[in-house]
Amino acid sequence: MKRKLLLLAMFLVLQYAALAQSREVKGKVVDAVTQRPLSGVSITAEGAKEGTSSNAEGMFSLDVPTKTSNIRVSYIGYQAQTVRLTGENLLITLTSQQNELSEVVVVGYGTQKKKDVTGSISTIGAKDIGGRQTVQISESLQGAVPGVSVTRSNGAPGAGSSILIRGITSLNNNSPLIIVDGVPVSNIDNINPNDVDNISVLKDASSASIYGSRGAAGVILVTTKRGKSGKSSLDYTFEYGLQKATAMPEYVGIQDYFRYFNERSRNDGGTNIRTDEFIDTYLENNAKDPDAFPNTNWQDVIFHKKYAPRKRHDLVLTSGTEKLKTKASFGYANSDALYDNYNYERFLFRLNNDLQISSTLSANVDLSYKRTNTQTPTYNPVYDSRIYPAFYDDYYSDGRYAPGKEGANPIANVLEGGTADGKLNQLQGRIGLNYKPTKGLTLSALISPTFDFDKSKTYNKQIKYYDKEDHARQIYVRGASTTLSESRTERYTINGQLLANYTASIANDHHLDALIGYEENYDNTENLGAARDGFPLLGYPYLDAGSTQLWSNSGNAREAGLHSYFSRLQYNYKNKYYLQGNIRIDQSSRFANEYRTATFPSFSGGWVLSKEKFLKGIRSINFLRLRGGWGRAGNERIGDYPYQANLTTTTALVYQNGVVVPVVGAGQQVYAIPDISWETTQSTDIGLDASFFDSRLNIAATYYRKKTFDILLPLDIPLYVGYDKPDQNAGTLAVNGWEFEATWKSKLGQVEYSIAVNASDAKSRIGDLKGTQTLGDQLIRKGSEYNEWFGYRYDGIFQNAAEVTAGPVANASTKPGDFRFEDINGDGKITPDDKVTLGGALPRYQFGGNIRLDYKGFDFALVFQGVGKKLTRRTSESIQPFLSAFGNVPAEMVGKFWSANNTEAQNLAAFYPRLSNNSNPQNYALSNHWLMNGSYFRLKNLTLGYTLKQKFINKVGLQSLRLFASANDLFSLSHFPKYIDPEAGDFAYPIVTTYMVGASVSF
Repeated sequence: MKRKLLLLAMFLVLQYAALAQSREVKGKVVDAVTQRPLSGVSITAEGAKEGTSSNAEGMFSLDVPTKTSNIRVSYIGYQAQTVRLTGENLLITLTSQQNELSEVVVVGYGTQKKKDVTGSISTIGAKDIGGRQTVQISESLQGAVPGVSVTRSNGAPGAGSSILIRGITSLNNNSPLIIVDGVPVSNIDNINPNDVDNISVLKDASSASIYGSRGAAGVILVTTKRGKSGKSSLDYTFEYGLQKATAMPEYVGIQDYFRYFNERSRNDGGTNIRTDEFIDTYLENNAKDPDAFPNTNWQDVIFHKKYAPRKRHDLVLTSGTEKLKTKASFGYANSDALYDNYNYERFLFRLNNDLQISSTLSANVDLSYKRTNTQTPTYNPVYDSRIYPAFYDDYYSDGRYAPGKEGANPIANVLEGGTADGKLNQLQGRIGLNYKPTKGLTLSALISPTFDFDKSKTYNKQIKYYDKEDHARQIYVRGASTTLSESRTERYTINGQLLANYTASIANDHHLDALIGYEENYDNTENLGAARDGFPLLGYPYLDAGSTQLWSNSGNAREAGLHSYFSRLQYNYKNKYYLQGNIRIDQSSRFANEYRTATFPSFSGGWVLSKEKFLKGIRSINFLRLRGGWGRAGNERIGDYPYQANLTTTTALVYQNGVVVPVVGAGQQVYAIPDISWETTQSTDIGLDASFFDSRLNIAATYYRKKTFDILLPLDIPLYVGYDKPDQNAGTLAVNGWEFEATWKSKLGQVEYSIAVNASDAKSRIGDLKGTQTLGDQLIRKGSEYNEWFGYRYDGIFQNAAEVTAGPVANASTKPGDFRFEDINGDGKITPDDKVTLGGALPRYQFGGNIRLDYKGFDFALVFQGVGKKLTRRTSESIQPFLSAFGNVPAEMVGKFWSANNTEAQNLAAFYPRLSNNSNPQNYALSNHWLMNGSYFRLKNLTLGYTLKQKFINKVGLQSLRLFASANDLFSLSHFPKYIDPEAGDFAYPIVTTYMVGASVSF
């Protein structure tokens, strides 16, 4: 009995001790401004078994160890706090974080808070760029920014994308200006996506006019990451991926090919090329003698890698003190292709230093280096791999190369035909000084030289083919000889800037920000080329080994300069009424002295309605602003010397004293226009920015109109002048459009989430072209859209001879089974005069978005993108049989083409014309029949990551460790056949899906 009482006493003592080691903390969490209770706030304490969250009234209760003196309070959209325990109930006030409207936005030659921006500017952060897991930044922009159209036609290693801002701006160069850390660069893809801190896109002239003659097509400002004070870390990220084609065209088998070829021959007045017995027994004979009866799937032979590897390494060192902050990064990327001798390799190094020299003087010293190595076969096998029928042999049974099609064997060309190798080097330095002699005044100077050293080598090797039986008898040869051509390009550019920026506030109501600046850009490029033929040693690709009798060389140079003066003045009253004006004066060497100077002004304004009394009582509205702007920007990328009489050299062979002697001559070919000048774009914007529900919902909407005038056009001149027609300032182009974006950030329990969507549209209209027009399958003429489809109107298929006789027909060879088109001009026949505009070719209603979730160390991201409307031409590889008179037959056609073997009902329902070589030019001419709904939805990226808990990784000296799996271009929904990707070009390297795994570790 005593023993039991003793055990009971010990139990009670231990229970009391356990209770004494913890205590209950109670409190309430409210918004610091509105004093409203906050629900779902996370409260944690060091050593506590678990945390808790506040209820709908903001109340919480948490058991914490007795020795705990602080708790951690965090809530999405608010600044996290560490709160000291007092032993009493707590009242915790949380201050709203800088929301999207309070973020600092990079603008031309400076920064502004987003709430103060009155131009049309969109921004994306590091998570949206690096988190897309792309090698090229241009691809990561697809679907990320409203009004920015990013298109691609293939997924080849190292391939970039085309970027348009607010549609078409010119009939010439529509590429935006790219600025990295204040310095213009030639290619946005020369930057490591993981080095990017944020990107700002200046979309309208009121924001881009500060860049004057280079800003008409929009400006993309890239800011790279920099070191931070008091933090040192070493970060390493590894990623390994496998790429596979999203879709590949499909073609009929060898026996069906022969049957369709026979039918085509009969339709064109011939006879069967192959007998039925030959066709029916072909596969059986192939099994017995594959050399005599080949059955080659050329796509499988060329694209023999079902998966192509891709890998990336990123190493980042960050360190910082109050005096010196450093961030050094090294990035390596390597991508293989789905066929051999195709590789992309890139090395990127960046060093950013921030020095605080004194209390008034600071400096930035940056250095970056890029090295890209590319290798491709000298021959592009994609076209031949898709049109070559299976009866052309790839290899003999003994492993030697078969001659393919009369000495053209695609796989031999890829493996033995030589390679084109490029080595591209770029070195850039940047030194900036910032001096603050007095309060509000900052004087800045920047100089940044860039050096490009590029070289390429193209080695075309001769290939000899030998008889199957007699190995010594040559039967075909590819190439008259082995040739080598090399090129060297050196480019030197320098950018210099002097800036003075002054900010002041008067009586806390009037806020001024003034900027004046001078900028100079110089660009010099030299090219050198050399080539030789006749290389007896195929394994030695150097010019010395070639024949001295068969050689050539070339060389040229160019330079351009741009001097600029600019200014910006911002004013706002009580952060309620905003005005901003910009002006830039450019002087370009591309124009004659009298026409060298141009001025580009702009102004914009904003009205913050949420600060007005009539809206202050609406608690759900945190911010509401109307903004508008007008401005002009230019395009001076029109060639280097269009105003001068340029001489073109030629070499002629003449007899001198009975000997053939080369004589070099020179002459003017294009008439010079001395008063040629800038293309100018004028735009007007009106927009709305809003933030609701404690800044969880943010919305921006914009409508704009822009017009470009003085577009360069090749106008006719009298023939007796004797020169080619020159470009002159003549054309006009208008674009109207809208943009919308919305983000929602909130929390459900311990799950933090965000949803972002955007959409935009732009429609072009060609104005006055001074009587000129561009006709083809796409049209540019007054009143049309830019590159509008131009062709015939389909009117069915001729079903019998009587219908052909009734017409109208395009030519005398028209027969039943051929296409019938509408006779637009009523002259009783089909001619090019019957072509009409069929609709725009550019994408419309583009959209994109993302969903992000974070829960207890897990992170999930989904990114999507698409096009709501696009009129797309069906690709030849998917609809046209017997290309080049012998090519494959697309599987899509089977059972869908007009045929004398069909029933009447089948022919009435036929989508494709009869099989014919003679009628192909007529039947496959562009008509609305070959245009289709090209809209699509694509899942761009899916990423799942997990960051290990600190208690596991601290033991091995790590700050963090994240493991992730990701996939790019996972699937798409469209109206295309399953074997055609909605973005793929005709006979292009396929778009690829990339599956990746990786890890990020921080020391």
